[in-house]
Amino acid sequence: MKTENTEQFLNFCCETGRQLIQNGAEIYRVEESIDRLMAAYGYTDTEVFAIPSSVILNILDGGHNYTKAIRIRSSFINLDKLERLNSLCRQVCRETPPPDQALAQLRAVAAVPGYPQWSSYLAHGFVAVFFTLFWGGVPLDAFFAFACGVAVKAASSSLSRMNTNIFFTYVCASMAMVLPPLVLVHLGVPVHMDKIVIGAIMLLVPGIAITNVIRDVLAGDFLTALTKFAEVLIISMALALGIAIPVGMARLFLGVI
Repeated sequence: MKTENTEQFLNFCCETGRQLIQNGAEIYRVEESIDRLMAAYGYTDTEVFAIPSSVILNILDGGHNYTKAIRIRSSFINLDKLERLNSLCRQVCRETPPPDQALAQLRAVAAVPGYPQWSSYLAHGFVAVFFTLFWGGVPLDAFFAFACGVAVKAASSSLSRMNTNIFFTYVCASMAMVLPPLVLVHLGVPVHMDKIVIGAIMLLVPGIAITNVIRDVLAGDFLTALTKFAEVLIISMALALGIAIPVGMARLFLGVI
């Protein structure tokens, strides 16, 4: 049954879309979730348009168009919150509570604290360790790869808090990743720098974005695919630049490589 407060319901749907995108949901999931919410409340003449940086909604109700657009400036992967948001969408579609209650429940989910920092640092370190071993590194390489993974997390977190753009963030993170093995090679420690760098760089490779680009192309959502593909290219250039700068400097001034 339709709600009497269409504008408040529109705000709830927009905030749901924002939370889904900010926590790493695919664009098709965002549009489908909002479509289902609108249908559950009895709205049939609706439009939903989402891209990674924006959500635009329109509801035609009683001869009036209710439209709202929101801007999303950053996103990250949080599977725990995605599961909570998906569960909330299903619950709201099933129970259709008043929009203010639904919005309060959504804000409660958004307020749930993320993963603790120490677990993120450990995860980054161990991912670098295992990928280093996977690509043929020895245990000594894996030991120092842990430090590279922690350096990537520290640089990324610090720059994210300062709201720096994605290109600069990835340049600095990749430079922080390359510096430890460069210093070790300069000091004469018998490590394989290439294995350490390849293992640690897997933390920064946009694998999920590449997968989503392919999925969006197959689904015919070319605008979203182009947007994500541009992001992939920017990240790739940032990684190449962030690795080339310290390696080139070390080669030029220290001759360690």
